[in-house]
Order: sequence, then structure tokens, then C-alpha cells
Amino acid sequence: MQSCTSLEAGKIYRFVDGVDTCVTPMTDQEISQTLNDPFAAAILRKGLFPNSVDAIATTVAGSGLNLQQANYLVGEGSQIPTTIASREEPRNLRYVLTWGTSQTSAQILLSAASGGNSSFLQVVAWNPQSNKYNFYEFREQVGETSGASTKVWSWAGDSAMAQTGQSIGQGCFDCHRNGVVIMKELAPPWNNWHSQLARISPLVVPLTVAQEKFFNKLSGAQDLEQVVRGGFQTYYRNWLRARFKTQGGTVQLSDVNQMLRHLITNTTINLTSTQIQSDGANTSPANSDVSGIPNDFFLWDSALKTGLSLSYTIPPITFKRQDYDNYLNTHNFKLVQSDFTQPNGSPLYKQNGSTYFSFFLPVPAAEDLFMLTQMRSNKIVNDKFIAALLMVDFKNPVFSEKRSSLQQYADQITTGTITNGVSSVPTDFADKVRTVAAGQRTCDPTNFDQCTAEQQFLKTWDLPDDQWKTVVQRQIQSYLDEFKTIAATEQLDRLMRLNVKRQAQFQSWPTIQNLDEFSLLLPQTDLLR
Repeated sequence: MQSCTSLEAGKIYRFVDGVDTCVTPMTDQEISQTLNDPFAAAILRKGLFPNSVDAIATTVAGSGLNLQQANYLVGEGSQIPTTIASREEPRNLRYVLTWGTSQTSAQILLSAASGGNSSFLQVVAWNPQSNKYNFYEFREQVGETSGASTKVWSWAGDSAMAQTGQSIGQGCFDCHRNGVVIMKELAPPWNNWHSQLARISPLVVPLTVAQEKFFNKLSGAQDLEQVVRGGFQTYYRNWLRARFKTQGGTVQLSDVNQMLRHLITNTTINLTSTQIQSDGANTSPANSDVSGIPNDFFLWDSALKTGLSLSYTIPPITFKRQDYDNYLNTHNFKLVQSDFTQPNGSPLYKQNGSTYFSFFLPVPAAEDLFMLTQMRSNKIVNDKFIAALLMVDFKNPVFSEKRSSLQQYADQITTGTITNGVSSVPTDFADKVRTVAAGQRTCDPTNFDQCTAEQQFLKTWDLPDDQWKTVVQRQIQSYLDEFKTIAATEQLDRLMRLNVKRQAQFQSWPTIQNLDEFSLLLPQTDLLR
């Protein structure tokens, strides 16, 4: 094993996981070329090296950047009452602090544990020169452990490294898969966040946290949602612009394969839920029935209906409170704090039931939807092509091995053109798919689900331009109408089992599973046995 040189305070270091073997000092040239975000320019490059959440906040405030600070709090155990776990027991509480020109923008973001002595400090800062995010960690040398070791600020890479070379899926990019700021629960009701829909009480957090200035000036997740959305939208707009060059009346496209990832695969995932609490004692009025399952659970509705303006109706589904409660009890749903254990090795605590808001589930990412809308508006892809891709295994909007297998064709298309408003990308892709489909056994057109990914794609793609919408809408509506004919108890069982399956896929999907960071995020249940 390589021996790494001891670290010295007062220097800027780098360690890009997967690329570097040791934490090493950055050269002046590297610093001047790479570190041009406000955190580096106004703090690190000025010889300021804050070593705590308090110190970072104080340093940014005195830096002359004139940025507004906002404080946010998330914790998977933040709604577990003190009758289950005392306030001093761990609830996986973390702060996100942001500094921006307004409450809903951020040029610097800090992630750290609450309580004043966080051993983990990660900063993400926007570099306006490169139009990328820079990632930083306050860390020790490779091979050393926290404690007496010297800790330094280390550059951990930028947005581009999330998708290039040996750094893919490594270090910061094991969660920030696309190199942008993320928020798993990016839409109401923001299950684990302090928000306008579920406040985190000062009575359930450790006393030291309740007394912190950050806790006493919390903003709601509804504001952080806007920060995160604005952040990744700015990045993707600039990313696309750099790959969209007009030459002599023809648009030259590059990195087309990376663009298509957002349509074909789940590059990342968001989590959402109903706005009805799982515990009927918490609903208003008490014991309200469970309704409002997110539409993206059934199919990628945000893309098909909102994005492509397809017309179909998702039937309203409501579970009677007693049926829902009985189901949770029968199948032993419980939240388990197994990140920390009792002396005998058993989980520290557990709470019967499910997540705070009911039907907490993975859905297609807002990042992927935004990229879809940008590619569509820039005429890189057309509506029929998008529909042909999304109708492959359309009943599984997330974690579809069948649809993801089509990325092999996208990876063969790195460039493209747009001439007179017509993109070469859809035809190039379809031609590659057709070549392979020609050698496949003919599928039964009445059993669409059993057809290969290639055959499903071509079934929509080969429809006449004036007919595809009608056919697709009819196919979707036929699937959705099946739910109307199912008895209420069977409907509950079917949908709960599907949700548990999706949660298990979230925990095991190779490029997504690192987002499953804490044991309290998802409930355990005997449905997984």
C-alpha cells in the first residue's frame, strides 16, 4: 500500500476518488484554472480554512460575498416521537446550509451533520467560469482516521468528472451521479425534511441541536427545492449549449449518447409520497383515508402527459384508513434504526408502521425530466421518438432493465445534426434498433409486455405520424383502466407489493443504491421475504 505524505494546514489539496491515490497539494496553476467558485475565490484562496459549520458560516459572512444564508434540516428519524426514541438518540439529522444572491438560489452549499461537531463537511460551489460545480471535502490523508490527524480542505472534482473516466460513481459522485446538487425528496411533502408540511420539533432533537443558531433559523424544504431545481437547470442548460454548435446553417451535436441517457435510463432517482400521514393520529382530520398516490408511480406521467401532452386518465385510488392500517400491521411494516445498535447488537430502536407520509416511493428524477424538455425544445428529439422510448416497459417508470438495455444503441451515437429543424438522432437510433430487431423472433402483437425492448420501441416508432398519439393513449388508458376492475383489498395489496418491490430495487440498483444512505429511510416488511 502506498504511503502518503502527511498533510499541512494552510494549503489547498486535491483528492478525486478513483483518480488520486493520496491527498496532494494543488499547484498554483491548478488552483487558478480550476477553483474559481466563490468558496475557493473568497475563502480558500485567501488563506482561510474554516474547520466547522460555525466557522464556515462566519467566514462566508465576513468574506465580502454579500450572499444570503439559509439553513435547512433533514433527518430520517426526525418525526419519530420521544416515546419511541429519546431526543438524544440518533435520528440521522443533517444540515444543508446555502448561500446565494436570493433565498431561492445558491452559489455555495454545505452539507454537515447537526450538533456542532460534524466530522463530515462537504461543500458544493458553482464555478461561473466553467459552468460546473466544484466539490470539496474537509478530510484527512488517505489511510488516516479522524481524531488527531490533520484535516484539510480538498478539492474532490467537478461536475464533468461525474461522467468521465475513473471518477464515475466514486467519492462525491456516488450520490451526485450527474455532478449537480441533489435533493432526493424534491417535491411535496418532502418526507424527511423540515418543511411547511412537517416541521421538525425542537423537542425531538438533541438539546445541543435545539440550541444551535442554525436550527432556530430554519427555512423550509419548499425553498431548498427551488434552489436545487434552479441549480441543476442552470448546469444542464449550459451543458447542452456547449454541445449545440451551429455551422453553416446546420446544428452539430456532440455527446448525444449522454443526452439520451436521461430518456432511456434512470440517471438518478427522486423519492415522493402522498400527502397523507401513515399514522392516522397525525392526519387532519384524524384517521383520514389514504389517497393521492403520485402519478409517476403508475407510469412516467410527468413526461408523457405533462411533457408530451398525451391524454389519458389515471383513476383516483383511495385506501380506507382501517384497511391501510391493517395491512401495515399484518405485514409487519416498521422503521428500524440499525445504523446504531444496542450492546447486544440489536437495532437501537424501531417504530411500527411506515414512513411519516404514506406510500413513500421512488420516481423518475426531475433532472431527467428537465433534460427531456430541453432536448425536445431544442429539436434534438421529437415527440414520437420520446414516446417510442418511454413506451418500452412503460408500466415500470423506474428500474426498467428492458428500457435501460436500449442505451447500448445510444452509446453508438456520439454525434448528430439538426438540419432545417430535423434531427438525425431519432432516425440513427431507430436504424440501429431495427438491425438487431430483424434477427429476433417475431413477438405476439397482442402480448406487448413479452416483446423485446427493440420490438416495443419499433411498435410505436413505426406508427404513422398522424396515428401514434391515438394508439399510445389507447394503450396507456387500457393499462390504467385495469385498476378500476380490481377489488379494493386486492388493489391495496397489489400496489403495496409493487411499491415495496420498487423500494427494494432502489436499495439494490447499481447506479442508485448509494442514495439509500440510512436505515430509517425505508420501512422493513415481511413482504420482502
